[in-house]
Amino acid sequence: MSSSSSSSLTLFFFFFFASTFLYTSSNSFNITTILNQNKDFSTFNQLLSQTGLASTINSRQTITVLALSNDAMSSFSGQSIDDNKRSLSLHVVLDYYDVKKLKSLSKKTALLTTLFQSSGQAKGQQGFINVTVKDNGDVMFGSGVRGSGFDAQLIDSVASQPFNISVLHISSYISIMNPDNNPDTIYTSSSPLPAQPPNDDDYEFDEPPSPPSPPSSAKAHGPAAAKAAAPAPKASSSKANSTSSASAISSQLELAFAVVMSSSFLLFMTV
Repeated sequence: MSSSSSSSLTLFFFFFFASTFLYTSSNSFNITTILNQNKDFSTFNQLLSQTGLASTINSRQTITVLALSNDAMSSFSGQSIDDNKRSLSLHVVLDYYDVKKLKSLSKKTALLTTLFQSSGQAKGQQGFINVTVKDNGDVMFGSGVRGSGFDAQLIDSVASQPFNISVLHISSYISIMNPDNNPDTIYTSSSPLPAQPPNDDDYEFDEPPSPPSPPSSAKAHGPAAAKAAAPAPKASSSKANSTSSASAISSQLELAFAVVMSSSFLLFMTV
């Protein structure tokens, strides 16, 4: 290999590794290191590590963590590691939201997808958080289950690295609700994930109205329409019979042709 080729190859690898390092550095974060800077979140930080959610959060490129201070962690005491993991995963939003973005929601409300939703254990809207900006500017959080109230209020921002990670301090624990609006009922479902709403600040969580019932006149004509449609199978049957007859005739013609050809061949051999 010539010296010029060797130099070119060396430069290529240098720029490749340099660009890779810069990209990784600009998109990496460590939630444990971030929370270690404030002792008020030591219990929350410890539970993230115990449940394995810290490494899951660090593996994401875009995330928002709704952190609880030590005095708001009583709901997690006495629970199993698995239960704490489910509860904490509802406090991890799979998108970037800082204080400015939340207060700038065009419709003052949005439904946010959480890590609990992506776990496959959420039922219905359990894995979503409803965030709403009140008229006085307060930002409130609650379960995405229809009819649920608000559990927590945004206090302030702990840290942010736009647009990779945002850590927000909220006042209290957000409950996992079941479809009957009873708190803390956990479902473990192996069924596929329900359809997720679009990742859009303008998403309205109100469900579309049910389609109107058919008018009585349409119901009255139902039997008549069914009766009129009854002869259809007969037409299909006659069509099938026609097809069978055509196939039989074609088979007979082929047989006759084969007989004629055989006779001609035998006559030729005799001559």
